[in-house]
Amino acid sequence: MSSITQAKAEAQKLIKRYNKLQAEARTADSAAEAARKASEAEKLVSQISSLQAAISKLQAKDKEEREAVAKKIKGTATVNLNEQETKKVEEEKGLLESRIARIEDAQKRTRAQIDQLNRAKAELARLKTEAEQNVARERRASDERLQQEIAKLIKKKELEQNDLKQELDVIREQARKDADLLKAQRDAARAMMEKQQQLEREKLRAVRSRRAKKGLWISIIGALVGSIVIIILALVTSIFDKAPVIGPTVTTIKRSWATTPSQSETVSKISAPEPVVHKEEPAAREVEEVVEPLRASKRYQDPLKSGGSGPLMVKLPEGTFLMGAKDSSPYGDEKPQHKVSLQGFSISAYEITFSEYDVFANATGRAFPKDNSWGRGDRPVINVSYDDAVEYAKWLTEQSGYQYRLPSEREWEYAAAAGTKTDYWWGYKVGRNQANCGVCGSQWDGQQTAPVGSFQPNSAGLYDTIGNVMEWTSTCYRSSYQGAPSFGNNWEGGDCSKRIVRSSSFRSSESSLRTTKREKYSSGSRIDTLGFRVVRVD
Repeated sequence: MSSITQAKAEAQKLIKRYNKLQAEARTADSAAEAARKASEAEKLVSQISSLQAAISKLQAKDKEEREAVAKKIKGTATVNLNEQETKKVEEEKGLLESRIARIEDAQKRTRAQIDQLNRAKAELARLKTEAEQNVARERRASDERLQQEIAKLIKKKELEQNDLKQELDVIREQARKDADLLKAQRDAARAMMEKQQQLEREKLRAVRSRRAKKGLWISIIGALVGSIVIIILALVTSIFDKAPVIGPTVTTIKRSWATTPSQSETVSKISAPEPVVHKEEPAAREVEEVVEPLRASKRYQDPLKSGGSGPLMVKLPEGTFLMGAKDSSPYGDEKPQHKVSLQGFSISAYEITFSEYDVFANATGRAFPKDNSWGRGDRPVINVSYDDAVEYAKWLTEQSGYQYRLPSEREWEYAAAAGTKTDYWWGYKVGRNQANCGVCGSQWDGQQTAPVGSFQPNSAGLYDTIGNVMEWTSTCYRSSYQGAPSFGNNWEGGDCSKRIVRSSSFRSSESSLRTTKREKYSSGSRIDTLGFRVVRVD
């Protein structure tokens, strides 16, 4: 086998291997695998190019040999042209021509293979470019996903920071109110002490005055007794010395009385001392006003179009009540106390729960609020803004066919106090296990929310109006009740960038548990101590 034939055979093998690598590069599972196959095919192209160069050299050498042989035959033909040699030359010429034809065919095939290799090289370059582009696209996509995840994480951290800031603001506000309360208590104690000292001083002055008047009385009585004794002695002496002479005696007696006018005058001018009256301070005691407890006239649940029922509602009658704190209260934003007359309405017996809110969120595609890993179900929904609560009420309106909304501040206090005048609807003392707060003696105190209805309701049938979670109202913020109207279920106007929040939470101290307590929050606030209940307009 000639060198040219061997080179061509080797070139055929390399071309087959190249075609196989090209097919594998197209069906590779990843861009990296395709790039590796393409690199290996590129090496084969280099080897094939080397073989082609070698074949070209061999063909050139073979051509030179043919030309030399032809010259030799031609020279021989001129020297001795006999018939036998001519025949031999012709045979050799035929062989050379056939060999040249085969070489030309081989050259054509080689050129075709070179063209095929060039096309393969171009295809390889294209595949390599596509592989690089795929890698770049994957890298860009990965970078974009990473940037999105980082943006989400940053947003989450910002939300957490805002929540912490809001909680810090609440704590600061509570600390400020506690400081104000402490100052007010200190001022009241100081005033009480000063009043007590003043009473002591007045009592001491009264004792001294009584003693002075007693001494004066003793002096007067002594003077009177002395005068009477002198008169009696003078009268006796006159009788014994001049007994027969009656006239002068009488005259003497008259003179004797006449010589002591100052004494009689003194007696007539001195008035009897006024008796010292000891005034006792009335005992400090609360005089409770006898009031009629507020009671619900009806309990019901509205059916919903999507199935199931709405929140349990209690229907309250129209009425008039005293809203706010007494003038002696240190909390200025809860004063002045004033009468308010309301029309009847219905309010949810329980704070809206996670299970009720989750139905709404699932139906409307809203985000599910966090439960802080305390559980969902019957626990009051938390981490909801004012806008979230308003949207829930609108959804209830659409589902039930009745108008639902958030309670106004007036409606909330009317329903929560339920006709009582005490600090808490159950009395003046917090007691134990009456509510869920920071100091109420329940198993959830200061830690987390309790399932709604875990404690006794007030007389109107409302649960958790003290403790558990604070509650949104629809009323815009005002710093006091100054100028509040006497009629109407809501006091319109005010700063509506902030809404009034009523009640207290599982973290509240004893000083924050009163029914009249008010707070303000921006409409977008979402914290774990704030929920809501709803009202249906009757």
